[in-house]
Amino acid sequence: MFTRVHHVGLVVADMEPAKKLWLDTYGFSVDESRSPLPDGRNVSLDNVNILDIPVGESELEINKANDPHSGTGRYLERRGQGAHHICLYSDDIDDDVKRLQDAGLQLIVPATGSSDQEGGSRVAFFHPRGNLGFLLEIWQNMPVNGKPPEPPRGRGGDFTHLHHVGVVCSTADEALHLFRDTYGLKLNEERTPLPKGNHVDSDNVDILEFPIGESIIEVSVPSDDTSGTARFLASRGSGIHHICFYSQDMESDVNRLNAAGLQQIGELGPARPGQSRVTFFHPRSNMGVLVELWQDIPA
Repeated sequence: MFTRVHHVGLVVADMEPAKKLWLDTYGFSVDESRSPLPDGRNVSLDNVNILDIPVGESELEINKANDPHSGTGRYLERRGQGAHHICLYSDDIDDDVKRLQDAGLQLIVPATGSSDQEGGSRVAFFHPRGNLGFLLEIWQNMPVNGKPPEPPRGRGGDFTHLHHVGVVCSTADEALHLFRDTYGLKLNEERTPLPKGNHVDSDNVDILEFPIGESIIEVSVPSDDTSGTARFLASRGSGIHHICFYSQDMESDVNRLNAAGLQQIGELGPARPGQSRVTFFHPRSNMGVLVELWQDIPA
């Protein structure tokens, strides 16, 4: 089964501005035991250099394409910098790969390594066409002396974890089929009840939430053709829409990002007891990634 979001993969053309953004501006740190600075680790599978940046129990995985003819290089040329893939952590990669294949998803990289290996990790990839337009990676860390290692935890400023990954698609049925029926995640029916989930007036979308670990897969289904989310869907198709960090001090983090020159979308509303406080920063400020910030205000 899938137990957490292992990472969200971002693709970049140049590692230096990526380090300036995610390390200097957002305040996160690289896991140098896995991807030492300045260039990170090289992965020959797709000829990319990677920086692993822990965010709570998850990670941002910064992928610099070294070969314009590789899969990542072609994606960068076609779509530009931004969110590239979602990686889910599995407690049994062979079982999960078989389960997804049996459900009709297209395996493009079979599980690497061996089920009896000591330590290290194993990964597999599934094609975007069966995953609402995003490349799906599955990851499992293999046990050492019978125990899998705990994930490194990271934070930046008052950002404590990855609150959710935002995905956009055309219908609630598509989302339920993939995330509930195929992946096996449970829908949070208390917050996003069927048949359509929770309606958000500010962007005229219906929201479905699928909790996983300390994060959520948040699916937005536009209710019109004119909202920002609807325009994204029309121009880019289904796929990853944004990433959201949880902040323990929204005022501090928003002021810090604004002072660094990032472009906030709209104003930060008041802190109302018992409600959530959110704001967004424009993709052009974040190397192609729409970033949401979230804080729950105690009642």
